[in-house]
Amino acid sequence: MPTLLWTGKISLPLRLLLNTGNIIAWITGNARNSSAMKERMKDGYNGKYCDYINKYDELASFHYEKIADSLLQKTDCKRKEVVDVGSGTGILAFKALEKGASKISCVDISRLMLDKCQEKSITKGYSNDAISFHEGDAERMPFDDATFDVVFISMVLGMVPNQQAAITELTRILRPGGAIALSTHGPAHYMEAIEAGVKTLKMKYFFSHRLEYWPRNEDEIKAFLKNAGLDNIKTERFTWVDEFENGGMVFDFFASTTGLWWYHRLPPEIREKEERKSRSYFLYNNVTQITSDVILAFGTKK
Repeated sequence: MPTLLWTGKISLPLRLLLNTGNIIAWITGNARNSSAMKERMKDGYNGKYCDYINKYDELASFHYEKIADSLLQKTDCKRKEVVDVGSGTGILAFKALEKGASKISCVDISRLMLDKCQEKSITKGYSNDAISFHEGDAERMPFDDATFDVVFISMVLGMVPNQQAAITELTRILRPGGAIALSTHGPAHYMEAIEAGVKTLKMKYFFSHRLEYWPRNEDEIKAFLKNAGLDNIKTERFTWVDEFENGGMVFDFFASTTGLWWYHRLPPEIREKEERKSRSYFLYNNVTQITSDVILAFGTKK
């Protein structure tokens, strides 16, 4: 079952509010339905709840490129068969190909993101022998055992309900001696935007709902890798703060990286109004910075 209580950094009053709602969500069954959680996430990244996801590369590529570079600097993928789980628009995947990966398989729960990735691949001139695209779930991968030399999963795990199951599944598709390299959300990731975002929620729609987000610390990530049977486990915490000209730009960035997936709780007719209200709150309250708290982790299969 997904972790019940809120695991991210947030002010005490909001933590109490969220966790009270989380307990109610567990009683009603909402917090135990991981299949429904994943469907809502999928809808968010398919652009069902807002149009910001179509600005993912425009507004957020600088963020994901920084994280991808950190993973690739510590992972040898030259002449290796690689899978990028939660590939999005292919930011990490194309960098891996540039670093000599012999073939990369891009997997994402969102058809929209995969289509964008495939469009970029065509523009860059990659053949089907070099890159392939698969709609899939990190907890149930569409590949045989021991298929890949390297598994990347970057900034996905924090949004996966059953995180241990996902790591165990990724280990299954890894060849003996192969490497897994992941980045995921640490406790302080996006803390300013999350604090502001929760304050603007219409709680009558959200109070009995467990928001689909589970950031983790280094020890927890190490435990996931160890429990999956991985060896040579190493972790590193990577943090920085990005400054923006105004709060509206912070909201735009936040929305483009999330698709505002939690808006599934809102009636469709008020989503745009709530989006504008939230952006105005960020703007007028000078939410001009956003913290990135990223856990990097590496392990090899025995």
